[in-house]
Amino acid sequence: MEKIKKITTQKFSEFTDKVAYKYFINFAKKQPSEAHLSSEEKVHKVKLIRRKVLAISALYGALGVVLLYLPQYIYPQWFKLSNIKLPFTEFSFKTSTNELTYGIFLVAIEIWLLTMTDIRSVGKIASVYGFPPKEEQLPNNTKEDAAELVYISLGKDIGKLKELGINPLQNSSKASVFFLIILFRVKALLSKFAFQFILKRTLGRLAIRSIIDMAGIPIYAFWNAYTSAVVIRKASMRLRAHELMHETGKWFYSRFKNNPDFNHLLYDTFEYIAIVKKSFHPTDYLFAKHFLNLFKIEPVKEHIISPHFLNQVAKSSPSIKAAIGKLLIIGFLMDGKLGQLEITALKELKALDITPFGIEKIKKWSKDYIKGKSFEMLLKEK
Repeated sequence: MEKIKKITTQKFSEFTDKVAYKYFINFAKKQPSEAHLSSEEKVHKVKLIRRKVLAISALYGALGVVLLYLPQYIYPQWFKLSNIKLPFTEFSFKTSTNELTYGIFLVAIEIWLLTMTDIRSVGKIASVYGFPPKEEQLPNNTKEDAAELVYISLGKDIGKLKELGINPLQNSSKASVFFLIILFRVKALLSKFAFQFILKRTLGRLAIRSIIDMAGIPIYAFWNAYTSAVVIRKASMRLRAHELMHETGKWFYSRFKNNPDFNHLLYDTFEYIAIVKKSFHPTDYLFAKHFLNLFKIEPVKEHIISPHFLNQVAKSSPSIKAAIGKLLIIGFLMDGKLGQLEITALKELKALDITPFGIEKIKKWSKDYIKGKSFEMLLKEK
């Protein structure tokens, strides 16, 4: 079987990533391990970390807006507008070079503070789950786990599913993918402009500049908190998945280790999960990698899902159909978020009689999982 490439400190593509890795390891090692806690207690600990981090991140966003505009109100003479003409064109515009320079400086400081906050929060969450081990030298698989957690804390989507030949955007058009990326990148800016427009239309002439400028406070506070919340959810779900993949894998392996029909459907199962979710979530990679290794399925450079995958599952034996259905549900729930895309797919699975479970019951399992429970009850269902 082709060995799956591991990420270590030597394989980071950027110097800043290497620095973040060393900082993460040093910080995480200093945290007290709480691996002895129950799953529910660990979830509670993570919630406490989350509340604190979200408050800090929101505060950074609010202070960024205040510190940008307040000096301009107090010392307007330092931020006088000047006419700037673009070279080789007739186009010119008025701006304050001091404001631009000052704004870039504030953004750099805010990004640095947010990055450090996210790395520390992931380090604290890792310690809750007993990671990293306290040995002097980290084993290779632990280095790979640590590297993934660092990428999560940096907000980087490294697309590790591609190492298994799985592409969540396999059936998406290039135009739709490009649109989603652009929309995500500019959503905070669009939100601020929309909020300002509403204020202007509502307040009319009373909407003086200070009110409009400060309208960015709740917007940037919200997006900072939202970004940190995404980091915390990904990190905590990834660490929980690391614990649960062995338990879940053991259940499936004990029943289908010598079943070629189940093995034949397994690769497509994880491809289908990724395509439905349209994301490179770290839990999806972790589970797919573990199951492919467990069932000795060799990864390929590019795996193309069978166009008849769902029909093949529906026509399988009752035991295989039920098992694949449960594995699909677990895959949808593993990242801790059951969205509309997953719900639509689950309705289709029920219509094809691949799963007998209603949406409300699956939502209940999702809530239980988020609270710290395993998938034991799901696996026991007939």
